[in-house]
Amino acid sequence: MLLSLNWLKDFVDIPKSVTPEDLGLKLSAHTVEIDSVKAEKEKFDKIVVGKILELKKHPSADRLQLVKVDIGKEKLDIVCGATNIKPGDFVPVALVGAILPNGLEIKAAEIRGVKSNGMLCAEDELGIGEDHTGIMILAKGKKGENLAEYFKLGDTVFEVDNKSITNRPDLWNHLGMAREIAAFLDLRLKEPGLDLNKLNKGKGRGEKLKVAVKDSELCPRYMAIAVSGITIGPSPKWMQERLSAVGMRPISNIVDITNYVMLELGQPLHAFDANLVKEISVRRAKKGEEMETLDGQKRELDENMLLITDGKKPIAVAGVMGGLASEISDNTASIIIEAANFEPVQIRKTSRKLGLRTESSMRFEKSLDPNLCASAIARAVELVKQLCPKAEVASDLVDIKNFKLEQGPIAISLEWLEKIIGEKFEEKRIIKILENLGFAVKKNGEKLEVVVPSWRATKDISIPEDVVEEIVRIYGYNNLKPQMPKVLMQAPLINEERKLERKIKEILSQGAKLSEVYNYSFVNEEQLKKLKMEIRDYVKLANPIASQHTLLRQSLAPNLLENVKTNQARYGEFGLFEIGNIFMDLTGAEDKGGQKEKLPFQERKLGVILAGEKKGDVFRKIKGIVEYLFDHFGLAAGFEILEDLPGWAESKTAAKIVLEGEKETALGLVAGLDSRVAASLNIKKETAIAEISFKELAGLIFDKGIKKYEKLPKYPPVVRDLAFVVGSKILYNDIKKEIENFSKLVKKVELFDVYEGEGLGEDNRSLAFHIIYQAPDRTLTAEEIEREQAGLIKTLEKKFEAQIRNF
Repeated sequence: MLLSLNWLKDFVDIPKSVTPEDLGLKLSAHTVEIDSVKAEKEKFDKIVVGKILELKKHPSADRLQLVKVDIGKEKLDIVCGATNIKPGDFVPVALVGAILPNGLEIKAAEIRGVKSNGMLCAEDELGIGEDHTGIMILAKGKKGENLAEYFKLGDTVFEVDNKSITNRPDLWNHLGMAREIAAFLDLRLKEPGLDLNKLNKGKGRGEKLKVAVKDSELCPRYMAIAVSGITIGPSPKWMQERLSAVGMRPISNIVDITNYVMLELGQPLHAFDANLVKEISVRRAKKGEEMETLDGQKRELDENMLLITDGKKPIAVAGVMGGLASEISDNTASIIIEAANFEPVQIRKTSRKLGLRTESSMRFEKSLDPNLCASAIARAVELVKQLCPKAEVASDLVDIKNFKLEQGPIAISLEWLEKIIGEKFEEKRIIKILENLGFAVKKNGEKLEVVVPSWRATKDISIPEDVVEEIVRIYGYNNLKPQMPKVLMQAPLINEERKLERKIKEILSQGAKLSEVYNYSFVNEEQLKKLKMEIRDYVKLANPIASQHTLLRQSLAPNLLENVKTNQARYGEFGLFEIGNIFMDLTGAEDKGGQKEKLPFQERKLGVILAGEKKGDVFRKIKGIVEYLFDHFGLAAGFEILEDLPGWAESKTAAKIVLEGEKETALGLVAGLDSRVAASLNIKKETAIAEISFKELAGLIFDKGIKKYEKLPKYPPVVRDLAFVVGSKILYNDIKKEIENFSKLVKKVELFDVYEGEGLGEDNRSLAFHIIYQAPDRTLTAEEIEREQAGLIKTLEKKFEAQIRNF
């Protein structure tokens, strides 16, 4: 945003001792960030008035002309493509070395074989308008005169960083900034003194304006008044100069007045041609409704947008832009001035949807004070009467309002204030600062009761800390004595779950040689269909960031499979893992941004995926990774029959992950990828996935406690190998558990070979185990071991019809 120093001086008498540069620094220290302070004449450095002496056709280009320009001290040859110039015209000439307001640096150049020593400028290139149809033609001037002197520009312009006033709707205008300057320089603010009572009933129309507001939530205040006796023409020079200084192109007196009031007071206005608008209705748009805005674009509207209509068709997108249907033209003789307040979030959404960010919408979306409407409409009528001497109010003032501001009072005590700031402040000084900013202050015992001015009561000042900030920034942060805070040093609380997560990542990346991935928490319908997963229970996003991110994921598997697809061409065998949240269509425990509504249920999962060339090998390896992870924490992973298979899983290589010995508690699953699903995903490698509940696993690890040192056994173990032939439907885990539970002397059981083939018979397989026997109090004898072996063989023969394999 740009500020005019001359305009600011209308409201506050800035001492001559405060230079524009000093004022810029003070504004940055107390109120807003000032990006630059420039005298208007600076932007026209090396841009002068020139007189065209002659025009010739370019010898090598039909659309170019050779122009000889007299700039007083010399005559320049310049190549130009404009067709609206002729000998005798006075034009702005940018000399070599000039830098135009748009950043273009002028250099001597050779254009199609002819040297050009400068450039003739259009309005938009000079930053004083938007016209680019031709070169700007000046009234007769002094040749060689600097353009700033020609325009008699004596203003200084401050460029404000808009980000620094995002939370300050009261600062998007000159009066608001002048109030701040008056406060930190301790000067008197010259209020405009606008009075609605001066808007006397008119004699022209003799009728009331017909206005209806059908959505007071989106339009808490709507004011309108008709003015007749209008003559459309250019604005006076003083108004054009001010508008141009702050980057606003002058158009016509009525349009310029609405822009002038917006820049002066901060309230956007709109003027309708009264002959084209017989009534006004403020309502939401209808489905499929369209309108053509002032920029000539046809806009498609939706039901969430607020419109100003003439009772039938739209005449403006509320708070954003007016429509061509009611635009002010050279024939306009009477107008309706609108001053309204609109709901900020709705304006922001409408502006973004239409791709139409305007000076008006930028102010409305910051939460404007509804009371501004009254002073703005009074100022607009005042200016209309000043610029159109025959103008008179032609209707009663319409004022439809439905708003309430929370203005306090906010109670603060001096003792609390001192603790927050760290310094003592005199009560008189505090009251003076606040009153200079427009606050009303009343003493009540040991406390000050502060009433917030309406222009600061729209989502800005609401708590005591806000009031403290006002006091300190006007006093000056640099005036506070710096001192080291007294802080109790103590170790931060340890987040055990986060610590465990990092440990698991370390185990999987360093021990299991897996690579960690971070995926979006989103999937899409097409992806889930290929994985044969049910879609209807997924949470759908209202505003997805991309077409392939429309649903919240319920499993880590879909995106891990996408990772395999992306990387399969680069590696023969590889493994990935991810720890992330999944989301279910259930009510969760987390609040939605401080609202009563809850976010969807979230659960943390650990996902592992392996891809390789050998069938069966990948599934065995991923089971080994699960066992390796569990074993690191002193847990034994078990695998049981998985009955509820996900759509993407192959039934022959799928298992439920449990804690060994506890079949009922499912911790997750491990499964191979079905070959048909793999083909639909264009995955060409054998793939297996494990997905484990992080919460369940963490619970088991925390319950297990810290690993404790155990003495090594004094007596040696005895290892015996047994191979059994069993039916192929008998699970390895069942046999293993039976062996482990057979005797207290059995310390460990390891499967070391599985064989299916000739000599075993149909539907049979051989399982070979290492069985480790050990006693804590003695060395086992051969006789004891043989007894244990014989008893174990009989038990397995009886329970599983197992036969000792001796061939």
